Amino acid sequence: MSRVVPFEKLADEALGAALIICGYPQVSVMAAKESVNRAFESGLSDGVMFERRLFHALFATADQKEGMDAFLNKRAPDYKNA
Repeated sequence: MSRVVPFEKLADEALGAALIICGYPQVSVMAAKESVNRAFESGLSDGVMFERRLFHALFATADQKEGMDAFLNKRAPDYKNA
């Protein structure tokens, strides 16, 4: 998510975004960061292939299953970083 905010609200907005990200499973946040860094360092095609491999690998995590179950049952997920 990106937005333009007045300078006075910048720190609050950044901390709010950080708190939201901290609520996501650690392994998926690390994978997203690694994908962004890889895409920045390589070409688009290589970056997309790398992101696709990480995306598929995340389906093997317990947190992915918890997130999907929470979504389907309209409840907040309880991630275990597993």
